[in-house]
Amino acid sequence: MVVTPNELIRYTRAVQAIMTGYSGYVKGKRIETDQQVREEIIRASTRCRQHIQNVHDAGLRQSNMSLAKECKSCLHELDALIEDIDKSSSGARGAFFTSQKKLTNKDLKTLIRHDKEVIEMVTDAVRLSNDAERATQENSEEASSTVMRCQQMISSCRGFYSERLIHLGDI
Repeated sequence: MVVTPNELIRYTRAVQAIMTGYSGYVKGKRIETDQQVREEIIRASTRCRQHIQNVHDAGLRQSNMSLAKECKSCLHELDALIEDIDKSSSGARGAFFTSQKKLTNKDLKTLIRHDKEVIEMVTDAVRLSNDAERATQENSEEASSTVMRCQQMISSCRGFYSERLIHLGDI
């Protein structure tokens, strides 16, 4: 697959729209960029957690134990995602943050596209958690299904984020 500079720029700008100061892993800023991506995912996950916590509390106040149980399960998944990101290695063994191997445009495009997709997944989960919080006031059945979809999105995001280490290892 031939990667054009335009494709690389397009993905970099898409992530820059979400994260100000994102540099796209340019030489000399790779560690900072990696840390920025991880901090953005943790920040969005924490927002999602706060919304789900509010739904959980509302479920307990309404004596809706099934909703509270689903929220608790989603909160555990969010905590696991935050911990996975917080404890993950910051790059690959040697080659990513050193000058042992030159990065190609294809490698950069793959990593930047992956970062963009992970951030979009977490952002979608935040939207779902926000919808669940709104639905708690109107209809508990809708809130319950939205919380379950949010948990599924977070679970998918955890798996997708773990693939990031594979991309970093290839570089």
